[in-house]
Amino acid sequence: MKTPLVFLISVCLLSCSSEQSKPNTSNSKAIDHLGIQYAKGFAVNYFEDCKELLVFSADGKDTLHTYYLANEHRKGCLKTPVTKLASLSSVYAAYIDVLDLAGVLVAVDEKDYINAASINAEFNSREIAEVGSLDKLNFENLLVAESELLYTFGWQGESSAFETKLPNTAFAYSYEYLEEHPLGRAEWLKFFACFFDKERQADSIFNQIKYAYEDLERKTLQVQSRPKVLINMPFNEQWHLPGGLSFSAQLIRDAGAFYPWESNQSKESTPLDFEVVFKQAFDCDFWINAGVFSSYDQVLVTLPDMALFNAFKNKQVFNNNARTNLNGGNDYWESGSLHVDEVLADLISIFHPDLLPNHTLKYYKPLVNE
Repeated sequence: MKTPLVFLISVCLLSCSSEQSKPNTSNSKAIDHLGIQYAKGFAVNYFEDCKELLVFSADGKDTLHTYYLANEHRKGCLKTPVTKLASLSSVYAAYIDVLDLAGVLVAVDEKDYINAASINAEFNSREIAEVGSLDKLNFENLLVAESELLYTFGWQGESSAFETKLPNTAFAYSYEYLEEHPLGRAEWLKFFACFFDKERQADSIFNQIKYAYEDLERKTLQVQSRPKVLINMPFNEQWHLPGGLSFSAQLIRDAGAFYPWESNQSKESTPLDFEVVFKQAFDCDFWINAGVFSSYDQVLVTLPDMALFNAFKNKQVFNNNARTNLNGGNDYWESGSLHVDEVLADLISIFHPDLLPNHTLKYYKPLVNE
């Protein structure tokens, strides 16, 4: 589906009303590019007096957004570094934390679900506005916060209605969740860093994550057997299982395990009936990402048929909720979205404990017997 022209125009960083308000780079040649290794969804070009950020559609055929940034006030550009940020997802709290940007944060969607210590310290020391999710923005709080940039996840809905209510705030949309490779998701740290002139720091952090991830992946290349792994829990009588090109399938594969749906050439989740899942995965060796559950008894009360799976019988079910705060904010979806090397280490330790004998699980924990 093609993105409406009004949407493309409205997401210009300065809420531009026409293409003429953008800087003219058509006759200029980029003097440099930001190195991108795994991410497919964005590119960064450097010109003499500005940098250009391009965000691509999932298939790479279209440019969804184009942003121009400059170190001084220029027509059609957002001045960087940004000094007042509104962040509308706890995912980006990890970016803010590792780039030492907690001090520029003036608004978040919800404070309760953020785990980053540096940001919570800011909550305790000064006023930071809560403004709600993108579809339920509290415009009054946002106006009071006077944010220069509102950073949020990308979507395909109509955005001009709420952007016009904040004419002095730039909007930036991130599509890291569409990346197929875990390192592709992590690399969106570089995109975020561009708004604060911290590309070099972001590149250094990403390289550390990349080298650690690739080193862990190499450890699993010679495993003699790949255990079968089931993922997620059914909801409303349907099991939403990610395709073989998905982020989750890639993690399982890189951890030296076999995902029964890895031949499914899709990155989207497919709803399946219990019978279909049971036929393909009844003999699974491990089961991960067990929804809201922390114990086997909790599962049995709600979903008694889960006891038919081998992984359940053998007590090999693990959930990714080991770092959940008192309000339910799960750090797996926050820092785990960036530190994918540590997520991979957890999975290797679960599937092949002999490869990482001294590893302590960080994001995962086994279901317990009550």
